[in-house]
Amino acid sequence: MSTRSEAPGRRILLVEDNPTQALRLRLVLEDEGYLVEQVDSAEAALPVLNRLLPHLLIVDHHLPGMQGGDLCRLIRLHLATLSMPILMLTADETPARQREGLDSGADDFLAKSTHPALLLLRVAQLLRHARRDDDMDVLPQIQFRQPRVLVVGFDGDTRQRLRDMLSEEGCLATQVDHAAEALALLAPTPPDVMLVSDPLPDVGGVELSRQCRANGATATAIILGLGGDHDQEQLHRLLAAGIDDLFNPETSLSSLRARLRAILRRRFIEDQNRRLLSDFREREGRALRLEAERNAARTRAILADQLAAVNRRLADQALITATITRNVPAALILTDRAGMATYLNPPAMALLGADFEGTSLFERLGTQTAGRDHPVPAVTEQGAVLLRPDGQSVPVLFSITPLDGDAGPSGAVVQIIDVTERRHAEERQELLMAELSHRVKNTLATVLSIGQQTRRRHADTDSFWRSFEGRLRALSATHNLLADHYWEWVQLSEVVRHEVTPYAQEPQDVAIQGPAIDLRPKAALALALVFHELATNAAKYGAFCQVGGRLTVHWTLSEDDVPCIRLTWKEAGGPGTSVPEVSGFGTTLIKRSLAYEIQGRTSLHFEPDGLRCDMEFPLSDGIRRHIGH
Repeated sequence: MSTRSEAPGRRILLVEDNPTQALRLRLVLEDEGYLVEQVDSAEAALPVLNRLLPHLLIVDHHLPGMQGGDLCRLIRLHLATLSMPILMLTADETPARQREGLDSGADDFLAKSTHPALLLLRVAQLLRHARRDDDMDVLPQIQFRQPRVLVVGFDGDTRQRLRDMLSEEGCLATQVDHAAEALALLAPTPPDVMLVSDPLPDVGGVELSRQCRANGATATAIILGLGGDHDQEQLHRLLAAGIDDLFNPETSLSSLRARLRAILRRRFIEDQNRRLLSDFREREGRALRLEAERNAARTRAILADQLAAVNRRLADQALITATITRNVPAALILTDRAGMATYLNPPAMALLGADFEGTSLFERLGTQTAGRDHPVPAVTEQGAVLLRPDGQSVPVLFSITPLDGDAGPSGAVVQIIDVTERRHAEERQELLMAELSHRVKNTLATVLSIGQQTRRRHADTDSFWRSFEGRLRALSATHNLLADHYWEWVQLSEVVRHEVTPYAQEPQDVAIQGPAIDLRPKAALALALVFHELATNAAKYGAFCQVGGRLTVHWTLSEDDVPCIRLTWKEAGGPGTSVPEVSGFGTTLIKRSLAYEIQGRTSLHFEPDGLRCDMEFPLSDGIRRHIGH
């Protein structure tokens, strides 16, 4: 007979640790239409039961850790699972094993060798005669878990026997050796049962029990392991210390097993009763709240029309106020009469910190605190220094406007403007004016020197003016280049290209190569004048005076004890050169300018194929390797 009509929507939880057996059973049940979820241990079944209760539980009697019988006993402790059908399977078909399985709470007991057809008939029968009661859905959420047992002390064989017994009972056991360790474990998650040895390395088991009760661990059952016989007086003293029961670790643990089951059964029933009571109170409170909310809703409905217009006006005013305070660049703070901040707009939070509310702003600004004898101060455009949350001192200008109330000023609106940028701008302006004055003086001195030196080398005004004008234009061009770089660093290659390229027949006649070197204005001006002299000389007598002439300017950076730049100016393709009989001002400038301005050396070589000029100058505060971005 088919049982498929009983299967739709029926969920079965299968607890079987043998993969082959689990697969066989699952295929048989799923082929019949049941929804099967399979786990391989009783411990793994607990979270499944907490998540969604099945219509039927099929459990193997022999499992690793918690046995099938222990899982059945745990399930029967909960009202919501009291009527859940349980089918127990086992390879041991003896009457004693069958009686043990049924005593643990199973509804039926089958051998694993049972024919699949018979298994399906038993499953259908259990589902038909044990329908789930829909009223069970109103019960609180089930919380299945393994019992927690803390074992304190015990050595050798006794510890192993206790561990095996607790594993068979499905308990989560924790072993410690000292009383101090046990007390430390009570606070986060109190165990259900403590098995305490007497004595312990640090204190006695009785003293540990007394300390546990003093710490409030009243819900934890304490069982003391004490050898020998116990008289009435000793038993009275032990029970007064807070011990719930005794056992003799030197004898059989069967009585301890029975006591443990009774204690855990009582503990789980108490937990369930507490959840039921808590759920009942929550439901009752929810019903009272719903009734109160209905009454309040009726009252609110009466007042809604009257409040709607007022709320709209307040919302509009609040929106306007919030928009203004959020978008103004100044910090706006609302304070009470004593200067305690009650509201800060975003710029104020950035300046004072988001946690500044409740702090006296008047004291921070150095103004007199308002009180009975001191009204709220009115201040206009006064300077102060505030300490930001990051520890930086900020110069500010602040104004205080008292808020007038029925009984006098009730607070104030404080406006604070961060003038850091203004101060920096003033300082930069002063610095720039001083720098400008210094540079103008230096430039005028340079112009005078160039004029004097040029005048000495020229007999007539026209030739003087041509040379003088050319040098001034070179100086001006370098000034423009430095201005483009805000009078900071400029690269050596730019200075060379700026001074040399205009004199070449074609731009490709000039080759410039070398590592990136940064120059300060002083070094850039000195080198620019030298390159200008070399370029004008090349245009008059050298590589730039005829087609086909070429110029190569290359430099290297040495890594000696004193790093320096070695630069070579080499002309080729121009007229032949020879050593001049008289040195002009240009030659003097080339040789002396670098030595005076940047402590460099220069040498001129009049070679047959063109002029070669070798320069060498060290790295310094004004000359450095380029720092890229």
